[in-house]
Amino acid sequence: KINPCVIGKYRDKHIKRISGSSVNRSLDAISTIFTTCKKEWGYPVSNPVTSIRRPKKAEPRNRRFTNHELDKLIKGNRASPKLRSIIQIALETAMRQSEILRVKPEHINGNTLFIPVAKTKPRTIPLTLKAVSLLNNAELPFNITGNALSKQFRKLCKHYGIEDAHFHDLRKQSLTNFMLKKKLSVAETMLIAGHSDPRMLLR
Repeated sequence: KINPCVIGKYRDKHIKRISGSSVNRSLDAISTIFTTCKKEWGYPVSNPVTSIRRPKKAEPRNRRFTNHELDKLIKGNRASPKLRSIIQIALETAMRQSEILRVKPEHINGNTLFIPVAKTKPRTIPLTLKAVSLLNNAELPFNITGNALSKQFRKLCKHYGIEDAHFHDLRKQSLTNFMLKKKLSVAETMLIAGHSDPRMLLR
């Protein structure tokens, strides 16, 4: 019963609320199901995903904050102490938003931090002296949801007139700084970022 028409309607419904890349990841999962059924289990099924047009992937973001913008976010009096601390931790560690919000005191070991739940696999990252200070002085874990944090960050950027800024841009800014300012190699930065593909960093 699952034919290209059904898959096309699924695509059109979800493209209204999530990005093309997210829709494509869902379609990849569905496609794998049909491929496995046919190649490994011997069911005479065709893959309906191969017969539809895929959504276009969004252009990769290359937004970089200026020093003036960062001064407003960190030193301005609009952000709460918690939000200011989270922004600085993101810049010092290049952690994802979800990873920051899951940090617990027992994950900190001297100048390293263990990240048990990540996008790819658990990892341990080195911490700068500033990151150690920020984490040790914070009330962990941060009692805030990802949606609430994103909303607060957007409001903060809007207040200061900082356009086209996402919280995730802080992670990219941090990784770029690791390579440009701290002179870390792609391999070293990959370990900190938790990337499995160096092309993410080479870009």
